This record gives sequence, structure tokens and C-alpha cells, in this order.
Amino acid sequence: MSTNISLTPELEEYAKSKVKQGLYSSVSELMREALRLLRKQDIEYALELKIDLKKAAKEIDNGEIEPFEMSSIIDEAEKANHS
Repeated sequence: MSTNISLTPELEEYAKSKVKQGLYSSVSELMREALRLLRKQDIEYALELKIDLKKAAKEIDNGEIEPFEMSSIIDEAEKANHS
């Protein structure tokens, strides 16, 4: 599969410098690696978020924290700004 992409001059120069340094055989190889790293980062973030949500749900169930309504937070913020 072949896909063309447009890079800013700054990113193009950076990519070419990595190839010139011998770290990658081509800009295409660099872009594949960049996408693999982005995919890994996305997966790790999703897992962290899932863990945080489970922790929050457990804290709510244990009565450690209470669920909140966004409207009440906005109301409190508006009251504080008018004081």
C-alpha cells in the first residue's frame, strides 16, 4: 500500500536528518515507526484511563467520594466568581 503525506518543512527536515544519521533507511520507515509508537501510546493511555475509571467507581461504591453533576460544579464556580 502506498500513501502520500505532506509534512511541514520543519518535520520534513527532521525526518530527513534521522535518515541521514542512519537511524532509518527511509522517511517511510521512520513514519511506520512513528505510527507504531503512536498506536502504542494510544493503547497505554486507554488502559490507564480504564484503570482510573475502575478506581473511581470503586471509591464511589465504597463511599469514599461522591459522584458529581457538572451543573452543580458550574453553579458553584459562578457563585464563587460573584462573591
